[in-house]
Parts: sequence; C-alpha cells; structure tokens
Amino acid sequence: MKATVRTSRTAGQLEKMFRALNSEFFAGELPEPIITLKKTPGAYGHITCGKTWTAGTEQRHEINISTATLDRPIEETTATLLHEMCHLYNIVHNIQDCSRGGSYHNKKFKAAAETHGLEVAHSEKYGWTITSPSLELLDFIERQGWTAIQMTEGISFWDMLGTGTGAKTPGAAEGGAEKPPKKPSSTRKYICPKCGNSCRATKAINIMCMDCSEKMVVEQ
Repeated sequence: MKATVRTSRTAGQLEKMFRALNSEFFAGELPEPIITLKKTPGAYGHITCGKTWTAGTEQRHEINISTATLDRPIEETTATLLHEMCHLYNIVHNIQDCSRGGSYHNKKFKAAAETHGLEVAHSEKYGWTITSPSLELLDFIERQGWTAIQMTEGISFWDMLGTGTGAKTPGAAEGGAEKPPKKPSSTRKYICPKCGNSCRATKAINIMCMDCSEKMVVEQ
C-alpha cells in the first residue's frame, strides 16, 4: 500500500476501506457516502443524518474522519469508520440509535455495532459509544494488509475553545464517534516462535502450537 502522506491518497484509502467493510460486514447493502477529512477536536468522526452531498444525480450522506486523529493505529481508525457505518446501517433501516442531539448512543446502536465487527462499552455521558475492534475485525484488517495513515493535523488552542478551523459546525456531527474515555484494548496476538502460526485472544492464556509442540508467545 502506498504511503498515505497526501489528502487525496488518504481519502482514497478510506473509500477502499469502506467498500471492503461494507462487503464483509454488511453484505454490500450500505449506500456509499462521501468521505471527508475535517478537523473535529471533540470527535474521531461523524456521519450526517441527512444526505448533505450531491454527487452527479445522487444525494449522499457524509462520513467524516477527523484529521486530528488520522495517524492512530489502523485498527482504531478502522473501528471509527465502522462505527459510523453502523450509524449508516441504522439510518437505512430507520432505526433511531442516538438521542440528546446525536451524542448519546442507545442500545439500538450497541446491537448494530456488536453484530457488525465491533465491541462496545458504556460511557456515563455518551451511552454505548465506546467502540473497539472485535477479534473478527482485527483478523479482517490483518488479511487486508491495511497500514496506519501517515499524516495528521495538529489541534490549536483556538480549536479547543471551539473557535478555530476545527470548530464543530452546528448540525454536522449527528451521531458521531465522540471521544469519551477510551476502553483499553483487551486483545492480544499469540505467535508460535518456530513456525509463525498466530491467533488472537481477549485475555492472557497458555496456548501451544500443535504443529510444532511449542508454547505460543504474545507478539510485542
């Protein structure tokens, strides 16, 4: 995969990721949105509830990935994109998954996320919004060979005050991946030191490679 050091290349990678995730986790049923790159200091991403873009003769939703967090590990960026895709799934099926101005994620969002490749934890302020990649999603990312995006945009003092270029536009982030306290990842990858066989687990375990009779070790 080419180095993602240009906005055009980064947007192209995210579009390819959307299509692959749509095929794998949604049977290709989601309508393709316009993927944008905007700085949103208070969120990793957002989706617009309305079709705010016109592309040719089509009206499309917007999924934004914040440029302030683009260079996170690819597993986390993918989970953010998939988070917004779960919102899109609910929009398509007329399921209201948020309240309180779009910030509080209810159990309908939790259900959609858990059946489409994400693990979900609860935030007192934002509801069922703390999403992380499931083992199934981690394995899918590894098979795709996706790598972290290699660019990001700094957050200024004025952004934090809500008056800079990254200030949230009213009505833009309807059902977004807000930035509540992040749940630490509980997944780990075990590798056979002899043959390289690997597997993932959600807790510390003792496991042997049956091909080599070697104890598998956690990848560092």
